[in-house]
Amino acid sequence: YESAEYHNCVFLGKDPQGVPKYAALRGIYDYGKPFKREAPGSQKQYGFCIPPMQPGTTVAVFEAAIDAMAEMTLCGDAADRYRLSLGGVSSSGKEPLALQEFLRQHPEITTIELRLDNDAKGRMASVGIQNLYREKYQVCDLPPDIENGDYADMAKNNLMARTAAHRAAPCR
Repeated sequence: YESAEYHNCVFLGKDPQGVPKYAALRGIYDYGKPFKREAPGSQKQYGFCIPPMQPGTTVAVFEAAIDAMAEMTLCGDAADRYRLSLGGVSSSGKEPLALQEFLRQHPEITTIELRLDNDAKGRMASVGIQNLYREKYQVCDLPPDIENGDYADMAKNNLMARTAAHRAAPCR
């Protein structure tokens, strides 16, 4: 939903039958702070997921759906692996419910790419997830290259750099 005052997005996580079970609500107001919420009754084990065009054995794991979409944009919209949002991370060392359920539904997965935020919470969660899964899966830690940033920040920086280059190009 979009209006002159605010812009909202809803990211759905679905069960194997395609029934929505999780909804992440995100919004940006023209004035005031952005908000992040989950819809009441959301089941965190059903994370937002972008499937690949062809069956694959790799899942890229993100803290938020917007980061999964941003990283896909940075890759030229390559639908070459699953992109899963955890709906946030915990530094408790617990197994993320969305990843646990995803791996249960996808026994063909052999590689987990951790593309969590490059901040203290994201780095701690990455270490915890690596410890949980490294014996059964190839686990790669691939944080964004922006300190305290995420893949949405990288995509925004990429867009700003391209826009600046386009504006600087001489007219013909």
